[in-house]
Amino acid sequence: MSLFNQTASWRRNSLILVAVAVMIAALLLAGCARQTAPGSQTNLPAATGAVQVTPLYDENTVVSLYDRTIPAVVQVVSVVESPLSKLPGPFTIEIPKQQGQGSGFFIDGQGHILTNYHVVDSATTVTVISSDGTKYDAKVVGTDRNNDLALLQVDVSKSSNLAYLVLGDSAKVKPGQMAIALGSPFGLQGSVTVGVVSGIGRSIPGTFARNITNIIQTDAAINPGNSGGPLLNSSGEVIGINTAIEAAANGVGFAEPINTAKAQLPELLKGGSVKTAWLGIEGTPIDKELADKLKLTTDKGVYVVSVLTGSPAEKASLVQGGKDAQREPKAGGDIITSLDNVPVMKVEDMLTYFNGKRPGDSVTLTVIRGGQTLSVPVVLGEWPEQLPTSLLQQPGQSDNQTPNQNDFQFGPYQFHIK
Repeated sequence: MSLFNQTASWRRNSLILVAVAVMIAALLLAGCARQTAPGSQTNLPAATGAVQVTPLYDENTVVSLYDRTIPAVVQVVSVVESPLSKLPGPFTIEIPKQQGQGSGFFIDGQGHILTNYHVVDSATTVTVISSDGTKYDAKVVGTDRNNDLALLQVDVSKSSNLAYLVLGDSAKVKPGQMAIALGSPFGLQGSVTVGVVSGIGRSIPGTFARNITNIIQTDAAINPGNSGGPLLNSSGEVIGINTAIEAAANGVGFAEPINTAKAQLPELLKGGSVKTAWLGIEGTPIDKELADKLKLTTDKGVYVVSVLTGSPAEKASLVQGGKDAQREPKAGGDIITSLDNVPVMKVEDMLTYFNGKRPGDSVTLTVIRGGQTLSVPVVLGEWPEQLPTSLLQQPGQSDNQTPNQNDFQFGPYQFHIK
């Protein structure tokens, strides 16, 4: 027998042996499978097939949503010109103009655009650029500095079929839901990032020592230039306005809830600066530890630490508890449990309620004082531009406050709030 025939024969014999081995293994495995029938005890996993992996989002859904909504998203370019450059004659000083950019979005067919106040703050000119490259000269119609909101308007008489976004309901937002951020980070117009709602009910510091409340936290990437752009849900509705990022973290972005903008929209449309209602207290949320320490009759509500001189709270004779040498609350202060029968658990609840009020409006506080429940009417004032320095460092913090209350990045700028 030739070497070739011997090799071929060896191969045939080997194949026969392999085939027999496979049949024996199959019978053994079949027997094992019968032994692990339903009802029997086994430590092996019940399923041996491929694991079903659920994607974070449906690609076709996001692409379709992007195509539908991006025409309504704009880049906002603001120019701030120094007053010194406008001095007459020999006093004219050549000072470079400061230019900033952010994002915004159309909310109706009349050319109204929502954005952040800090995107257009002190701007002498504002230009809006649509996704197709069309440029508009924009005017600032109304501003709400305390909630970091601005309403712009452009002349759309020459535009046809203007696209605008539907404003959703941020009160229905839940952690884990899809979040889609649109805008122009670093001037890269028409950008989209996708993530989830990481948390709700946060608060971040705004201007004049007033927190912006009910903030939506997301891990959808937000960068300088995204400010003022929309945060969408999976239906393409606006649930928030991208506003800030945690400067010391990655993947921690914040969007102002669209319900706040909706509440302020009637005033913004009137034009000018929105006046923010003010009570004039320094308060802290009550928990069991504080209630035990101060021997309070309840562990729910807002404890009045300080009452500002000349404030509506002082005029209404609210009682403060004061602070000890360690700046901790002392006993004897009022406890506010509700506003117009709407329960409050923390100062942010009060600020949120006051967003729907204006200076001069009356509210009724439900107050526990010395074990007695009282109804205290108050006429709200206007939030002042200057507050005592002591109010910038409040005793106690809400569980829903952000990890670092001092370091925030708004648009292209990073602030350290003191």
